Amino acid sequence: MHDIRSVLAQQWRRFASRHRRIAQFLTFYAFSLLVTLLQYLMLTFLPEVVYRLTDWCSIPAQLGHIHLGIVDTYVFDYPVTGDATGGMGYFAAFAFTLFVAQCVNFPMQRNVTFKSHGNVWYQIFWYIIAFVAITVVCSVLMGLYVPVCKRFFPPSVYNVLITVINGGVQMVIYFPVYAIIFPEGKPQTVTEKD
Repeated sequence: MHDIRSVLAQQWRRFASRHRRIAQFLTFYAFSLLVTLLQYLMLTFLPEVVYRLTDWCSIPAQLGHIHLGIVDTYVFDYPVTGDATGGMGYFAAFAFTLFVAQCVNFPMQRNVTFKSHGNVWYQIFWYIIAFVAITVVCSVLMGLYVPVCKRFFPPSVYNVLITVINGGVQMVIYFPVYAIIFPEGKPQTVTEKD
């Protein structure tokens, strides 16, 4: 078994040296799937915990109203549903889940995918800005296409479409942004610049 892992690791290193960006994208994608699984697991139980311990699920969390033709929704749309799946309680569980996921994602993408050794505080600063901006942009986009998908597709197709579209949009945005935030290699010293 050890020999197989060794051979696979050697083949991966060879592939990564020849096709650096493709290898980075595959690593990025694998870590993204892992973080998505973490988010799924947390959102399976966390909203129920918030619902049982607080009354936040009885407070609507509908922010950023959008009204364009048949689209009449919110950027963040968590109305009161009478259970753990709505209101400020669900929004808080969702936001906390996103925060934890990014705390896991940041070091994996920085250290493994992009092998960056830049200033970590600078990178955290830009990572947070990118995360907030991308989250808002994706929420706005969802506010535009979710009502259309709900109107024209049955729920089984609609759920798959929303997942694929949202995941695809995020991957297309995140990968190049991470490549900018996490430049590869060690930072230059004063003597290296001269």
